[in-house]
Amino acid sequence: MNGVDYKRFVRYFYDPSPKYDDMSGTSIWLLGKEYKPTPPKPVTTTDHDDVVEVESSTDSHDPSDTTASTTDTQPLPIQNTGSFDDAQHVTGDNLPSLSNDPSDGGWPHPFLDDFESRIWMTYRSNFTPIPRSQDPTSNVGLSFSVRLRNLTEREGFSSDTGWGCMIRSGQSLLANALVMLQLGRDWRRPHHTTTDSPPPTTQSEASILSLFSDSPDAPFSIHRFVQHGASACGKHPGQWFGPSATASCIKELSAECAAAGLRVYVTPSASEVYEDRFRSIAATSTTDPTLKPTLILLGIRLGLDRITPVYHEALKSALTYPQSIGIAGGRPSSSHYFVGCQGDLFFYLDPHETRPALPHHENAPQYTEEEITTCHTRRLRGLRISEMDPSMLIGFLIKDEADWEDWKHRLKEVKGKAIVSVFDKEPPIPGETKERKEAVDEVETFDDEEEDNDTVTITGTEEMPAAQNTGKDESAREGENDPVQVEHNKDVPVGVA
Repeated sequence: MNGVDYKRFVRYFYDPSPKYDDMSGTSIWLLGKEYKPTPPKPVTTTDHDDVVEVESSTDSHDPSDTTASTTDTQPLPIQNTGSFDDAQHVTGDNLPSLSNDPSDGGWPHPFLDDFESRIWMTYRSNFTPIPRSQDPTSNVGLSFSVRLRNLTEREGFSSDTGWGCMIRSGQSLLANALVMLQLGRDWRRPHHTTTDSPPPTTQSEASILSLFSDSPDAPFSIHRFVQHGASACGKHPGQWFGPSATASCIKELSAECAAAGLRVYVTPSASEVYEDRFRSIAATSTTDPTLKPTLILLGIRLGLDRITPVYHEALKSALTYPQSIGIAGGRPSSSHYFVGCQGDLFFYLDPHETRPALPHHENAPQYTEEEITTCHTRRLRGLRISEMDPSMLIGFLIKDEADWEDWKHRLKEVKGKAIVSVFDKEPPIPGETKERKEAVDEVETFDDEEEDNDTVTITGTEEMPAAQNTGKDESAREGENDPVQVEHNKDVPVGVA
């Protein structure tokens, strides 16, 4: 098994959920929401239903004391002694909101409810086939396992397993932006009810999900992503997308879908946002400067083979902003959708699970609870920032003028080296950056489900042997005196699936 990524091989079969770190005092963040750590109360007692019995620290009941009367064995009133100041009757008001389900890892219930309410897009199968590209060079970018998996599918790709994970991460980011915009940040997925008609918020959620159904008729379906990727980004069906192709799809497809009610600003360079250009996109009209909801997408690379440590604090801070929509990034060989963090541990939704295609219904009430449930998970997954791929797509939702000003203010107060800066005006003659636009693309990629020792696919517009896949370009050599330089780019695909 020479050349096999052993960590990834082991992780495929054994990927336990992260355990709750209740003693560090570090807050949990999820898309701008803070959840304070709740350490367990120091109880040396026995729990009986909703009452906590505490042994007295002042009265000793020595079994060898034969003079003790039977009345001495009756329960004593609970006293708040120095050793048991926290002992109390446990009620609904002071019960620590922690999960007792081993599969939940002990995380606070409100945090898990929030996590479970985020939209989770995954691989799907048995959808209307996506026709293969007629370009004779289109098979060059396909991994061996993807080719093998689709040998019998002459009509095209009826599943995106093995190649669509970055598209699914991008769909998740966009879907959660729409949920935040249309349902509000405090929306939580209602618990299943036995009533015949779902609650209004469930129907609203179903309306959003219908935009992402696995059908050519859905405006944000994988079919539409692939169609735009082929026509505008040089990405053929079955090939891996990256952040820039994904951002381009989100921008163009959002412009075509009036029902989304969302505008999209994609950074012309990775770390620079220009206010005049942003306002030209977000403004209601040329005569009305009122800002409409606009999604800012930052395609960025924060290092060569891993995230440079000076950017750690800024990246963690990005998930604490109320404007945060998360990060589509992942490991060097696969994409994830990151939505929160606790310290250096980033929480993510993993698209690498193949489920039946999400059907397209014209009317929201037609969606069943089972179909909606396939877009949610309570299983928490985590990845240390040191393991994350440095190429990513970061999203922020600016709803109005107050949001815009607040976001700019937060960027100025970030600790460590900033990952994004806002400038008043875009340069009058935008020039090509010195960095090669393929720099972010040059990431070794392996198929998600099969270890392939013979084929290493390098995404990007130029093919390179795996031995040359270092990501060190002219800009890196020019910035040797500044080892933490951000690599700006216009085409920021991370070749992951």
